Amino acid sequence: MRRGAISALGVLLAAAAALGAAVPVAAAPAVEWQPCPENAEVQCASVPVPLDWAHPDGERIEVAVARRPAANPDERIGTLVHMPGGPGGTGVDALLAGAPFSPEVSSRFDIVSYDPRGFGRSNPLQCDTGLVSVMPDIRPGPERFEEIRRYNREVAADCRARSGPIIDHMDAVSVARDIDAVRRALGEEQLSLYGISYGTLVGQMYAENFPDRVRALVLDSVMDHSLSASDFLVTEAETAEDSFAEFAKWCAEDAQCALHGEDVGAVYDELYKRAENGELHAPGDPSTPIGPVELSRSTLGHFYGPNWQSLAEQLKALRDDRPTPTAQAAPETIPYSVAAFCGDWNTDVDTAEQYAQEWQRQNDVAPHMRFGLGGGVAWGCIDWPSPVQNPQHVPQIRTEAPVLIANAQHDPATGYAWATNVDRQIEQAALLTYDGWGHGVYSRSGCTVSAVDRYLVDGVVPPEGARCAAVPPTENPPVRPYVGWGG
Repeated sequence: MRRGAISALGVLLAAAAALGAAVPVAAAPAVEWQPCPENAEVQCASVPVPLDWAHPDGERIEVAVARRPAANPDERIGTLVHMPGGPGGTGVDALLAGAPFSPEVSSRFDIVSYDPRGFGRSNPLQCDTGLVSVMPDIRPGPERFEEIRRYNREVAADCRARSGPIIDHMDAVSVARDIDAVRRALGEEQLSLYGISYGTLVGQMYAENFPDRVRALVLDSVMDHSLSASDFLVTEAETAEDSFAEFAKWCAEDAQCALHGEDVGAVYDELYKRAENGELHAPGDPSTPIGPVELSRSTLGHFYGPNWQSLAEQLKALRDDRPTPTAQAAPETIPYSVAAFCGDWNTDVDTAEQYAQEWQRQNDVAPHMRFGLGGGVAWGCIDWPSPVQNPQHVPQIRTEAPVLIANAQHDPATGYAWATNVDRQIEQAALLTYDGWGHGVYSRSGCTVSAVDRYLVDGVVPPEGARCAAVPPTENPPVRPYVGWGG
């Protein structure tokens, strides 16, 4: 596979990263594992790291880590780091809940994960809940744009007052450096790494900064950090609309769909129009209005599973104003994680006119959904006062080990076009395509599990053009709240 073109910005950033990686850091003390209070099968600890990696001798914070030791220590290969999605997903909770990998992988690796800095148990960013729970209307318009700016400044000031300078140091490169501090504390020469969703950005930053420390790297549902702000927003809208089209196609073919035989796009557009006019509310509850942004967010949350059947039931219930036993997926606010996202993405939106233009570009490629996950998050970075520590660039990944990228053909959050683009950027990458739907590939089928396991255990990458057949969606997965590129 040929390497993607490297921009001048990417060269400068890679050089800066290389200089940063050379900063001497004191030897990390060994990790002192103790049984986790919540689950004695899992070991918990904390690792001290610099608050600001540009000043390694300055203030320090604690990163919470957890470990599930290899079930078969006699055949142990090493440590496998699970990099959670989000931003802000807690890897400690993931390990407490169960083993995230197959028995074969769990038997051969110590599975280690962490709470990213600024989240969970790792010096969490504290913000006023009442303030962050009342988001502004993110649709365009001069008055709305000014409200977005005011809101973002107010949230940032509140979070900074409560939490201090951690708000300026929650980017993916800082998290990657924390992972390497964990590696040193564990006494490992190399790590195997698995990133899901936003964790794939952390994985790419780790490979860029510490290429010799990578034994294996899986990027499951991959972020594309090379895109301009405008292209980022448009591709996010495109992949959301693609998921809507797949949902509508299923409704046309499957009698289990509550809207079977109807024009699903027309039903949705009518609901969106009612929401714009202030006429849409929770079924049977006029006191709970549903706005157009909330409608799109809730719909997108159903595509993560995907949970098509429950989505069809809820859209029908909204249309007919009849309660449904399946609860509406409540949209969740994102300001707790916006500090991390804004540390990694320069949104380049300065005026109401520019914001309206970007909104229209999203609407043009997503006539039903109107915007995608990126458009529902990036607004939080407008006038965000913290510097962008890790702006978009083509990651310079030159690990000796091959990199395995896995992505669904119809992912609602990390579109397939991102996967093919990242595949082109990494010369030694292999792409595994899951010909199905939803967010996250590893546990979709025996085919996906086997392909990733063979790579992690034996270092065998799938052949070029490898694909795993789609598995028909079920209604078992919970509806994913609209919070980010979660894993």
